[in-house]
Amino acid sequence: MRFIHIADLHLGSSPEAEFLWGKNRAEEIWDSFAAVIDACNEKEIDLLLIAGDLFDRPPVWADLDRAAKLFARLTATEVVMIAGASDYITEDSPWKTYPWQSWVHMLSDKHCMNVQLGNINTSVHGCSYYAPTEGKPYLEDARPDKESEYQILLGYTGDDNHMPADLSELSEKGFDYIALGYEHKASVMQSMHMAYAGSLEPLSVQETGKHGFILGEINEDSTTIRFVPFACREYINIKVRLSSDITEDELEEKLTVAINQYGRDNIFTISLEGRYQPKEPYDRARLLALGNVADVKDGTMPDYNLVALLDEHKDDMIGMYLEEFLKEPAGTREQKALYCGLEALLNAVQKTQ
Repeated sequence: MRFIHIADLHLGSSPEAEFLWGKNRAEEIWDSFAAVIDACNEKEIDLLLIAGDLFDRPPVWADLDRAAKLFARLTATEVVMIAGASDYITEDSPWKTYPWQSWVHMLSDKHCMNVQLGNINTSVHGCSYYAPTEGKPYLEDARPDKESEYQILLGYTGDDNHMPADLSELSEKGFDYIALGYEHKASVMQSMHMAYAGSLEPLSVQETGKHGFILGEINEDSTTIRFVPFACREYINIKVRLSSDITEDELEEKLTVAINQYGRDNIFTISLEGRYQPKEPYDRARLLALGNVADVKDGTMPDYNLVALLDEHKDDMIGMYLEEFLKEPAGTREQKALYCGLEALLNAVQKTQ
């Protein structure tokens, strides 16, 4: 029995919508979901598992309609899904009454339930969220049944507020595979027959690395699983250490080369470290315009000669300010404060001259 396991798609979310290049990100996430449906047909997948947070919010009828139109493209794949912490089931939720196709199955109870898929000799067990947080360990109640040869557990589990579970104990319950959601970074635990699929598309600058789905196969005596990169973009952090002699044009050229090497379709954060000439700080807006740049993190310090400045201003306010700060070694945060204050004082002096 061959399966694909996805989770945490967050359909309806629109990361980077504030940027011109990010206007289509919401549709890209839907497009990736559609591509998984097509992959199920191409790879002759028997079962598609969706381990929570298919949507970014509790869905309305139109959301389920759009998903159902994609499920209608499946030629020979069963679908089993649960609601997670973002798309939880509300009191009047269409999750409860939506008329899915016969091959689409929603495990809509907050207690563990199961669906038996006789055509692929598989039982899938799991439960859904009815609130954004769930502190009860409902997955502990799950048990394989005797109705099917292959047994799968579908769960959305994380910290103490998200259906806490001891993963080692879950792995000992006898399931052939445990498909998990909640973690946005994929994690394959081959020896435990268990995996977090991670988010299909990365959804924030913290979600660096490859994203995609889990491809697996269960037969009479083994379960094999592997992660398949599938996202159309990747978040990449570019670190650049500045020196006091680097010009802004040189910095931009260096970053442009790096962006081209990684691929301009990806999304970047730029982390700047080191020193820069006090009179020539970089222009953040220009760096953001170099490509799909979501953020510029400034860890730089101006390259002041503090000893020379102290000697030059030993009899004025700037000298007194420096003496106070230089009494003891300063950490990074204190150095930042020192330089911000020093820059303000020097600018004030320049305006009066």
